[in-house]
Amino acid sequence: MKKLLILGILICTLQTMNSQDLKEYQWENRLVVVFSTNHTNEIVQQQLEIFKKNKKDFEERKLIMIQAVPGKHKEIFPENSDWKKSDVYNSKKETDSEFEVILLGLDGGVKLRQSELLQTKKLFGLIDSMPMRRAEMRDN
Repeated sequence: MKKLLILGILICTLQTMNSQDLKEYQWENRLVVVFSTNHTNEIVQQQLEIFKKNKKDFEERKLIMIQAVPGKHKEIFPENSDWKKSDVYNSKKETDSEFEVILLGLDGGVKLRQSELLQTKKLFGLIDSMPMRRAEMRDN
């Protein structure tokens, strides 16, 4: 019984640690998280190039692009950060594809998931239709 209790506490602690990986952004930023099996993935670089053309639009929408690979993640746009040890890849990626991209809203919920390059028109259209974004646009 005691071993079972310790195992339960350990599992809860690990799940809390995993869910904390992106909690620092919640209610502050929307996230585009790109998943790949390695950090030099060409498709990730193509996605980054698409987004680089729209830096102002990213800032206006409080968007940050995160790259997640097994065991770590980092911010790659609008600023490049160091790699952080994390379980974002295992906890958020759902498909078997080499490349996956998700949009996390300010509330931390998944708003979009796809396995091909995400075009800014689709991304910005989806965000601009969200109630919190509409309120931001009214307030500005």
